[in-house]
Amino acid sequence: MQLKRCHTMKRASEFAMVRTQGSSRAGRFLIFSTLPYPEENAAERASRFGIITTRRLGHAVVRNLLRRRIREILRAHGDTLSQGRYVVIIPRHTAATATYSELEQDFLRLLKRAHLLPPTPPPC
Repeated sequence: MQLKRCHTMKRASEFAMVRTQGSSRAGRFLIFSTLPYPEENAAERASRFGIITTRRLGHAVVRNLLRRRIREILRAHGDTLSQGRYVVIIPRHTAATATYSELEQDFLRLLKRAHLLPPTPPPC
């Protein structure tokens, strides 16, 4: 999946809406906040993502590294996500020392816990 402008959240009001009205799941390195779109045809629209990195994580180099890693994980696994949702991803302070594979495993674990993966069909 290529992250286009239609897949990213930029407005502070969208972030605030997801954080206040949505549900959150916390993992070892990441926190997910999700909220379904309020429209009726929301399931047909692509999900939108936002990343919040605070100064608590470290200096700018560390924050930018985490954002790049999370965006790459979204590119790799974004196609498998359910449609029609706002998703805000917040790295925890432990994410600054995590490797890419640890972040990816935590991301996938949180997707399953937040029920953002579409159901898999049973084997034949």
